[in-house]
Amino acid sequence: MTRTRPFVVIAIVGLVVSAAWLAELTLPDAQAEQPPTGPPKAADRGHAHGDHEHPSVPPAYAKAHIPSQVWTDPKMIAKGKEIFVAKCALCHGEKGDGKGPGSANLPLKPADLSDGKMVAEMAGNFWVWRVSEGGLVEPFKSKGSAMPAWKGEMSMNDRWAVIAYAHTLSGHRGPHVAGEHPELKPKPKFVTGEGTVISLRPEKQQIVLEHGEIKGFMEAMTMGYKINPVSLLNTVKSGDKVRFTIDTHARAITKIDKLND
Repeated sequence: MTRTRPFVVIAIVGLVVSAAWLAELTLPDAQAEQPPTGPPKAADRGHAHGDHEHPSVPPAYAKAHIPSQVWTDPKMIAKGKEIFVAKCALCHGEKGDGKGPGSANLPLKPADLSDGKMVAEMAGNFWVWRVSEGGLVEPFKSKGSAMPAWKGEMSMNDRWAVIAYAHTLSGHRGPHVAGEHPELKPKPKFVTGEGTVISLRPEKQQIVLEHGEIKGFMEAMTMGYKINPVSLLNTVKSGDKVRFTIDTHARAITKIDKLND
């Protein structure tokens, strides 16, 4: 993506993707005990386009929601396409796959806007924040994002338009709401699971568990999780059968108890 000024290469939507087993539902510090098999999932493809992540939207943009009709307004989408082709396609590619010719030497590669799962996870105010502030905010600034802060060059209406068009590159044609994207529904504060302790990693403040499905949250797997406080590691050992609680907001196991034999 380029500015209208010559010789400046930029990117428009520095979307972020957590490279975890189940996109944003899994814990960012968790490390899989065993590598996944089979073809890469959508979240894996997003990670391949750069070290993207999903930080929380700052308070200043908490209420920066996009009117629902914008997502499906043909005139807005057409206008957004014009802007995207002129300012974004060089880096994001005409298909939005992040493989435009201008992306080759960027420190932080453009996100893959054709990744339907990744796009489904991006709330409207997140889109507005990223397009408005670009690579001038953390954590993108420290990763070398070349994306400009478009709030200085685009009206809010134009930002809505280009976001609406970028949304269609994932193949979705409906409004970007929780009814269409279950990923946008609020996540429970706490979830509970049961499993077996595989190993303890106090130096990383982690515990590795083999656990069953956590209904509505995570499939069965063997995985490492952040644990807080780390003193909880002193209450269990490898081989113990345990019940544990994950604080999905803090992204850590906050309670763990041995199960009776």
